[in-house]
Amino acid sequence: MEPRERYASEENGAADSGPAHCEVDDEFTLTIESLRSAGSVRGTADEVAAESPVRAPIPGVPGWVNRTYAGALLPADCADALAGPTPYLRIQVTNDQEDTWRNGALQQRMSAVLTTAADRLTETHGCSGPAPGTPPGAGAPTLLEHEELDPARACGLEGFAPLRASADGGFRQAVTGGDLRLWSCVLAASDEDRHSLVHVAVTQEPALVAVHRADDQGRSTLLTCAGRPALVQVGHFSGRKEGRRRDALRPDADLLAGLADAVAGRAGCERG
Repeated sequence: MEPRERYASEENGAADSGPAHCEVDDEFTLTIESLRSAGSVRGTADEVAAESPVRAPIPGVPGWVNRTYAGALLPADCADALAGPTPYLRIQVTNDQEDTWRNGALQQRMSAVLTTAADRLTETHGCSGPAPGTPPGAGAPTLLEHEELDPARACGLEGFAPLRASADGGFRQAVTGGDLRLWSCVLAASDEDRHSLVHVAVTQEPALVAVHRADDQGRSTLLTCAGRPALVQVGHFSGRKEGRRRDALRPDADLLAGLADAVAGRAGCERG
């Protein structure tokens, strides 16, 4: 990375029990932790990169970035070296960088610091890297705010219609950019607090598919896209099925089937 004035870490190292911390020139704090029981791809993203409606994936890495945090899963064979199952690396911005996240520079920097640190960790401990050959920060994501929902082409997927035919308009969505290797969309009501109702996700990242392929089969299904498994999921925030405007959504089985069909149509995937 660019030369910095000061790098400092606390006493506990990467292989010690408990979280390991490192400060980077008063700019970021890096933390190594172990994934707890996350019931969905969205839940994993919430833990690894913090809850955020505008979180976006980091291309080529099983990780995400938002305005303040970026995080990525580390390879499973790093578990012994890093003192915990399913380890992940997270960085947090330690000062106000409002202007730089708005123009995308902060996400570029966060992605570069995160992937470089992950590469060095895996190299030091002799476990495979999270994304071999992926340049640090390549294709840094653009964070998207909520936008109006097209009921017949929700989340940018042709034919994906998550609302009942009788539902009125006014719903909003926040969709991550890029391809479907690690992609998500949040549907929300249009009231002032934008109460989130449901989230959908698609991933081909091997680490995430391995962790979540046994999730609730009523809300998950596997496709085969370009010869690789792709996990498709539908979920409700905090497991809630009730709440304002919840009855405007199609039943879970219809949501999942519609999402899977739309993804398969867009990416040329097959069932199973």
